Amino acid sequence: MDASHTDASPRTDLDAIVIGAGHNGLATAAVLAGAGKRVLVLEKNGYVGGMTGTREILTGCRNEVGASCLFPLAKEVEAALDFEGNGAEFIPLPVMAINLPGPGGKALLFHANPLRQLAHVLLDHGPSAMLGFVRMIRFCQYPAEVMDRFTAGRLPRSFEELLAEAPSDAAREQLELVFRGSAMDVVDRFFPDEVKHRTLRALLAFASVQSTYKGPYSPGSAFCLVYTMALNGSGGLMRRVKGGMGSLCEALARSIEAKGGEIRLKQPVSRIVVEAGRAVGVELRGGEVLRARVVVSNLDKPATFLRLLADEQASLPAPLLERVRSIEHKGAWVHMLFKLDGLPAYGGEWAGLNGNLHARFGGAMVPDPEQMQASFEACQRGELPTEIPIAFQIPSVEDPTLAPPGHHIASAYGFFFPCDAPDSERGKLRDEMAERVIDRISRYLPDFRERIVEKAVFSSDHFAAMHGATNGDFTHGLLHADQMLAARAVVEGSAHATPLPGLYLCGSSCHPGPGVTFLPGYGCAKELLGGVLAQG
Repeated sequence: MDASHTDASPRTDLDAIVIGAGHNGLATAAVLAGAGKRVLVLEKNGYVGGMTGTREILTGCRNEVGASCLFPLAKEVEAALDFEGNGAEFIPLPVMAINLPGPGGKALLFHANPLRQLAHVLLDHGPSAMLGFVRMIRFCQYPAEVMDRFTAGRLPRSFEELLAEAPSDAAREQLELVFRGSAMDVVDRFFPDEVKHRTLRALLAFASVQSTYKGPYSPGSAFCLVYTMALNGSGGLMRRVKGGMGSLCEALARSIEAKGGEIRLKQPVSRIVVEAGRAVGVELRGGEVLRARVVVSNLDKPATFLRLLADEQASLPAPLLERVRSIEHKGAWVHMLFKLDGLPAYGGEWAGLNGNLHARFGGAMVPDPEQMQASFEACQRGELPTEIPIAFQIPSVEDPTLAPPGHHIASAYGFFFPCDAPDSERGKLRDEMAERVIDRISRYLPDFRERIVEKAVFSSDHFAAMHGATNGDFTHGLLHADQMLAARAVVEGSAHATPLPGLYLCGSSCHPGPGVTFLPGYGCAKELLGGVLAQG
């Protein structure tokens, strides 16, 4: 079925109902409301933002349960959503991340200033590391470009189409490597020395596994590496948002309401209403039915097609349902939030980093690639990893408004939690994993544990319950090559339409996928305005 099915629908008071006030759902609603459309956003929680929300979890703090840094935004997206015009305030990061390897390795900092970055890599990691980094960025440029990682409104293409369009045999070989090879197949090309290039090898291995269920030596992990390394063609750097990432979604909520749209919180949707083979509205848990010309789901595909359309399975195409059931959704991590009674200090061989306050903001604590692979294989066996890769932040270093006076907040993701363990074992495993995460952080920040005043531990089970994400998967479909690009779409010729007329998808399950880019939500609104909502 193609995307041309824009058959007339009955007039209603609403042009669109958006299910879910996550960042993409709000982006869709904001663009539609800006075009004069009558929009209603329904959110089951008592706050906007979903996995890009900010709220008080720990006493007196503003905590992020989910995303914590803003990706570079496409210029047209930033212009359309006008975050700053709606009250959001961006905070530049002089040091966007610090990457800490195992004992005896050298820290790698990512400076916003390109000259400082160049000097740091050259002086601290050597000429071969600098050359390898430049060559690898060049290598990633072509496959990242055809992935359309940061391109607004582009229809996704299949791997086969990309191969057919490749300008040379060398380009085709490059795509084959990126889509089918392991991350370390790529890394070994540019950083072959396990001693001199230790930090860079560990960092890049970690970049390849955060949004997958693979190890860095697993076939197919190269795709996530290149996706992560993709550069925004319009420029831009990673940033924080004052007050936390939820401030972006709160700004979008103000924008929607100022333009005549409506957001209703604590309004869980129980089902999508279908009449005469068309989505015509939703039914709320209390039984109220709301109608609109189109229904837009910000949920992932299983939540949309298998849960909200549970009563319509017989009328949906069997191949679609089979595809939806086969999507791999896993959350092999624990997410931790901390309230601290002060700023922890680096110790031992890392103590020299204390002189740069920005270097204390956050980054990654990464074991060697071989240890990472072993941790993934332990996870597959249902065991806890011994060497836990960690993404960490102390965001109050750059934004003191997040914590009470005299305090700091910190967050951490510890990877390769055995998420497939039986339900009866996962609670105990989660708590033990949390202790191992604290132990690992304390290798670098020795006073970290003693500074903890309060903490919260979330696994993917919590993300499933809080946000409706299948298996707690914040990617809405892991970054595996066979689940990306054209595989993200469900109707030929469209990035957002579904085989059910009147129903569209706007979340990270759509192309170009996860990350706080707002591209899926923006793209969905543009598609609707160019099609079924073009008139009236």
